Amino acid sequence: MLHNEMHYSDVFVICGYKWQILIYPKGDNVVDYLSLYLEVADASTLTFGWTRYAKFSLTVVNQLDSKKSITMDSVNEKKFKANISSWGCTSFILLSKLCDHDEGYLVNDSCVVEVKVSVRNGIKILEDQETGKLIDFRGLGRVEKTLVPFLEEVCSSYPSLLECHKKRSRMFIQCAFTALGRLLRFLKTTKAKDMTHDACKRLQLLWEELETFKFDLAWLEPPVQLVLVTKKRSGRVDRLREYVEMWENEMKRRRDYVAAAEVDLEAAKRDLAKAEEEFKIDMETELGYPLP
Repeated sequence: MLHNEMHYSDVFVICGYKWQILIYPKGDNVVDYLSLYLEVADASTLTFGWTRYAKFSLTVVNQLDSKKSITMDSVNEKKFKANISSWGCTSFILLSKLCDHDEGYLVNDSCVVEVKVSVRNGIKILEDQETGKLIDFRGLGRVEKTLVPFLEEVCSSYPSLLECHKKRSRMFIQCAFTALGRLLRFLKTTKAKDMTHDACKRLQLLWEELETFKFDLAWLEPPVQLVLVTKKRSGRVDRLREYVEMWENEMKRRRDYVAAAEVDLEAAKRDLAKAEEEFKIDMETELGYPLP
């Protein structure tokens, strides 16, 4: 597992909701630490506008002495939503400590993680998107009411979208335009600053789902791919920025160390000069010996 960049646990159900553990064995934008998160397992399939409020704790179990187990408690209630579907700790445990078999956290090449979750209110869904809030879209089928403005806007500009699926079944058309509407809504309601790792993953899933319906998406693909590529590059920039900051801090620490060492060196030189003066003798003087 420690050779993978990211690892998901099997999906499990607590309080009636699906969760999974997300582990970065080599750290999530940090070095020398294991990163550990609790994630909503089915976030990409939940209805737009969902939120989930939960308190939780994550524990890396010490398999030799349970009293030494390490626990991260959320303390306050966390709000899980579409663009923030995971919460946890970036620097959970030092990898050197985790991988030291004498410590007891990694036994027989297995690390045990426990999670406790308490959920309040469950999933909140925007009123217009509750079950039954579907309306007819241009006689093609019923779609979520909140999707219609986005669909109307693009179909007016790209009428071929309406023509390409007219011979398909009504159910197929409904699914196709629902997929298109969800992607359009995401693009229209999400700001660049909100494009987290989870948001990018959701956009990728929405795009892949839409592609299965064989729309002519030549007009839409460039902006979608630009967002995904830009976010990937910005993630690299963020990691490099943190790396530079780390080394700047390290250089400051070393400069402080050198400055302190220079002070100690000057003090040692003064002590040496004083000692040499006290014991200074003429090297040409005969040692001699005493006579009565």
